[in-house]
Amino acid sequence: MGDLFRINVVYSTQHWIFPIITISILVILGAVILVTEARARVKAGKGVLVKPGRFFAEHYDKLKFWGCIVLMAAYFFLLDKIGFTVCSMIFLFLFNTLFAGLDRMKSVKYHVVSLIISVVATLAISLLFGTIFNISLPEGVCTIWIQDLGITIF
Repeated sequence: MGDLFRINVVYSTQHWIFPIITISILVILGAVILVTEARARVKAGKGVLVKPGRFFAEHYDKLKFWGCIVLMAAYFFLLDKIGFTVCSMIFLFLFNTLFAGLDRMKSVKYHVVSLIISVVATLAISLLFGTIFNISLPEGVCTIWIQDLGITIF
């Protein structure tokens, strides 16, 4: 019975534990939503598979929505190839740029501040989790090991 709640973790792949747990919880919650919605439709006398109407709001921002989908898919695809730190810096900057709006897109100051935030936040997270907490993050071609200081920038 003690082995039921034991997870064997390989250091080089431990960063995949929480995404797997999160995805599992989201799948379970999605199933709960589908069952709840189906029960409500049956109670209302409607069919379970009847199309409910529009999925998206009428005038949603297509560029931001589909841009997010594409950037997130590219981020997940490139994470193990490039490495956590550099990949996160690039994509955090791209997400900031995507959500900037036309007024801020013209401002050089906005892009400089966005670049600084992307670099500082990502380095802080990489050092905090990778070095202080000793949690492995996705490695890639841009991973840097500083052996003398015991620092890894994933």
